Amino acid sequence: MEASAVPPPRIIRHPVALIDDFLPETTWRALLARVLASEAQFQPSATHDARSDYRRSLVLNPPPDLVQPVVDRVRRLTPGVLPSLRVQPIEIGVVEAQITASVDGSFFGVHTDADKLKVPKRYLTYVYYFNRPPKAFTGGELRIYDDILRNNKLGRADTFNVIEPLHNRIVLFWARTMHEVMPVHVPSRSFADARFTVNGWVNAA
Repeated sequence: MEASAVPPPRIIRHPVALIDDFLPETTWRALLARVLASEAQFQPSATHDARSDYRRSLVLNPPPDLVQPVVDRVRRLTPGVLPSLRVQPIEIGVVEAQITASVDGSFFGVHTDADKLKVPKRYLTYVYYFNRPPKAFTGGELRIYDDILRNNKLGRADTFNVIEPLHNRIVLFWARTMHEVMPVHVPSRSFADARFTVNGWVNAA
């Protein structure tokens, strides 16, 4: 009697939503100017479990008015984005936001932004990229990992989608998706030349 064939593992690619030219020029220039003026207020980044070996960057918990142009537009566009991400519709709750400065040597190892205990309502992750033109850093690509379904068990695959951190671009994806930020190189070592993001999460109500 022949053994039943084991079905090959299935790769699941998680869709993303990309929007270029996200903010009007006057808006992103005002955002950038205020961020550069706030350099002294940035603090080293941290993680929920206080590990220091897989995240390095500077972060700012901004006043709401600073990130309002990004947050407001994210809130407006989320209902139309959800079907393209193949996730269930939700009633939108809090839209969180922080500002990250990826200076020379910054990175963020593989992780997920969702946690059933610590942040149970996080549903979408968004990352809005902006920088001082002309771009003066390299690296900082976002890798969004595929999942692999093997023997009815889901795990992270070795394959991934790469998102370039282009100025005035936003990317949105399911918060449970595994992702990482590749190392950033800023030859000038200047804060003003960093890879900046307004990044955050759309929560279910």
